[in-house]
Amino acid sequence: MEVPHHSHGHSSSKNWKSYVGEFLMLFFAVFSGFIAENLRENYVEKERAHQYISSMVADLKKDTLQLQLVINANKKLMKGIDSLLFYLRSQPSNEVNKKLYIYSSAVGASILFEGESGTMAQLKNAGGLRLIKDTASVNKIASYDQFNEVIKKQGDAYYRSTLELLTLVEGVMDFSVAQAADSAKNPVFFIDRDPVKLRLLYNKSFIHKRIIMNYSANLGQQKKQGDTAIAVLRKNYHLN
Repeated sequence: MEVPHHSHGHSSSKNWKSYVGEFLMLFFAVFSGFIAENLRENYVEKERAHQYISSMVADLKKDTLQLQLVINANKKLMKGIDSLLFYLRSQPSNEVNKKLYIYSSAVGASILFEGESGTMAQLKNAGGLRLIKDTASVNKIASYDQFNEVIKKQGDAYYRSTLELLTLVEGVMDFSVAQAADSAKNPVFFIDRDPVKLRLLYNKSFIHKRIIMNYSANLGQQKKQGDTAIAVLRKNYHLN
């Protein structure tokens, strides 16, 4: 009777160990799968971050090129305003009036910067910024984006100032005369010499030039930020 009892106890011990072994095998299988999935997700996120950074660098390169072009164009515009201010102070003559017609075009345009926003919109709207783990890169991107908002607001003020100046110019000049002058032998350029109108045009043109000057200075600062951001992103993400 003792032998069967001993045999029954050995069988229970074997079954218990089998259960533990199966549990451990199942646990390690699930854990390994979890680790593999986690590694796969990390790899995918790193690849997506790398793609975002590559796209951001491409946008920044376009921006810095456009920024320089807009700065150069606005410098020419300011020279035109300087000439307009000079002839507004000059003694009246038909030749002076002609120059006023020519240089009035300098206050009739707003040369504004429109940055590339596609990648930035994806980073903000699709939660792409969370994929960029490098703090220096995130800071450069955020700083550039924030200053773009400053430039946009200043550009809006620049545009409003242009519209106000155009209204003043329309009250002083008759562009139908200027158009007819192309076919006339001795064209006469009309200028309303009302001192109040001319003083207002002069003062507003002077202020307008200051607005453009400050706007261009901010564009120059943004170009430096863009160049620095490109260098940091390329270095930290090993881009050519």
